[in-house]
Amino acid sequence: MRCIETMKRAAAAVLICIIASALPVTAQTDSRAGSTERPTIAMIGAGDMGSAMGKLWAAAGYHVIFATRHPDELGPVVDEAGHGAEAAAVGEAVSRAEIICLAVPYKAEPSIAREHGDAMRGKVLVNVDNALAYRDGEIAAKAEAVGEAIYSARLFEGTRFIRAFNLKAAYSFPEPDQVDAADFTIPWTTNDESVRPIAEALIRATGGTPVYEGGLENAREY
Repeated sequence: MRCIETMKRAAAAVLICIIASALPVTAQTDSRAGSTERPTIAMIGAGDMGSAMGKLWAAAGYHVIFATRHPDELGPVVDEAGHGAEAAAVGEAVSRAEIICLAVPYKAEPSIAREHGDAMRGKVLVNVDNALAYRDGEIAAKAEAVGEAIYSARLFEGTRFIRAFNLKAAYSFPEPDQVDAADFTIPWTTNDESVRPIAEALIRATGGTPVYEGGLENAREY
């Protein structure tokens, strides 16, 4: 009997090994990798603001894809960000990302919405744009009339919209090695409270302390 039981246990062990070896490598490692991997961010705009924030998020472990109309010109931005950052066309970046950040002149938002709004639906959209009359023209007055956050959220209908960082100047962000010592607050609002953990993690990754102010109607001053 002991011999039979030993043979059964050995056969079971062999069967387990065979099944495990047949599984794809990703199936064997997903649970471990998923515990540390952060989402991909499409950073639309690679000017002062986009570059500063993208660099901080890349250093914090997010996969950052900088996206503009001319991604072939973004080598210096990508190199400075490091940590696996990439450059791509806007459409490609949006399709690959779970989180999208808009850091462009406000007047560019309508065209981006027309071209890529459908692909953004259901995704987290962080809007850091400010409408400035001298630069953005007529759209600045329209946005100011209802609130910039609400106006932009209407353009990008169906997104999990976050309004944040609009009171923060690009030059005032810390360098990645100074994040832990940084001391500033970032007020933010949203149309979807379920994004709160995502928004607050993004803010903390830049060195900021998040200050949640509720719905987009509360963002009248930013």
